[in-house]
Amino acid sequence: MLRRSLAAFALAFAAVVASAPLLRAQDEGAGFEECTVGVAAGSATADGRPLLWKNRDAQKQDNVVLAFDDGKSPYLGLCDAGNRDVVWGGANAAGFGIINSVSRDLPGGSTKGPGNGGFMKRALKECVTVDDFEQLLQATNDNGRRTKANFGVIDATGGAAFFEAAHTTYTRFDAKDARDGLVLRTNHATTAAGDRGKDRLARATALCKQPPKGGLTPAFVLGELLRDLQPPPSARQGEQGRQDVRETIHRQTTVAALVLHGVKPGEDGAWTTMWTVLGQPLFAPAVPLWPAARGVPKLVEGAPKSELCSAARALADAFYAAEGGGDGADAGGAGGQGGEGEGGEAEVAGAIRWLRTEGLQPVREGVRAEEKAAMQRWSEGMAMWKLKRGGAKPDAAELRRHQEMAAERALAALRRVGKAAGLVEVGAGAGR
Repeated sequence: MLRRSLAAFALAFAAVVASAPLLRAQDEGAGFEECTVGVAAGSATADGRPLLWKNRDAQKQDNVVLAFDDGKSPYLGLCDAGNRDVVWGGANAAGFGIINSVSRDLPGGSTKGPGNGGFMKRALKECVTVDDFEQLLQATNDNGRRTKANFGVIDATGGAAFFEAAHTTYTRFDAKDARDGLVLRTNHATTAAGDRGKDRLARATALCKQPPKGGLTPAFVLGELLRDLQPPPSARQGEQGRQDVRETIHRQTTVAALVLHGVKPGEDGAWTTMWTVLGQPLFAPAVPLWPAARGVPKLVEGAPKSELCSAARALADAFYAAEGGGDGADAGGAGGQGGEGEGGEAEVAGAIRWLRTEGLQPVREGVRAEEKAAMQRWSEGMAMWKLKRGGAKPDAAELRRHQEMAAERALAALRRVGKAAGLVEVGAGAGR
């Protein structure tokens, strides 16, 4: 009996040891990751509120947003379905928001502590300001983290910055000190020698030089930047009606997007809004969520998968073709192998999936129309709530009702768009 127990223990211990490198690689963001990210100070936006954004390029296509209440204030996190341990962007009710992109040209050296996704979750639990985040980096410089990332952060005091954070060092870049009040990043650090994502960075920079009159808005970032399909010089030339989107800003590996809309100095951080796209932004409208709501709609949270994300995935798959035929959903790209580990964010696009452009414009217009309507309802709701509450904290129940309505309308819009495109199964259920 003792011998059998010892043998069982040895096998279990060996399994744990064998899995440790994988877990560590996952936590650090090994494999696929190539997100396009940016932050704008209030001076660069139309309403004076900071903006923080991210196109998430990942191996795992099933994304959800989860609500957490285990920190200083409630917070929301963008997660892989079924994994609550790490987040790939989010915001808390104090007005602190964070996103990242991997930068593997930064040095390593640590053997302990969380990687990129785990570190962001810790930041959402502990931080209120950008300075708090810098203090967290200082406290973990000595073998306390395994990050190789460009972290973008905002807060309710007007703080907006990027941190190029290696395992034991970091460098801070404040948006207020940058030209035009903007800091943009892809997948290399300005403090290192890499150049991964340089074409996307150049394109994002060019787009941000042409903002709408008055400054950047969430609508511009979502509509013109994160859905951009301008091909770089390296793109392959496809046959008529086929486009190579491996290295565009909106890539074949893009699986979600976030635009965090902060508050002006003096406003309560609880008004911070997290515009969330689950699925490829071309095929899914953004839904407004609030950390202060202390919960998210089931359509967003999933059980464990999000029905909203599944509907967007079904619509997207109909517009992709693999090199040799089929939809290519499992031929590299967003469905390929490799992984950020904690969440698998795509650094290498994998096998090409041609984007079918015929019939795409009506889909894009349908998605954008619903998003525009959602933003109009958000604007009217915010004005009414602030007037009614005199600038005090928002009512959580009221926010939850608005979220539920927005998610239901987004799913209904995807069903309409899918039906018009001949896809009667879009949004029929969450299972995938």
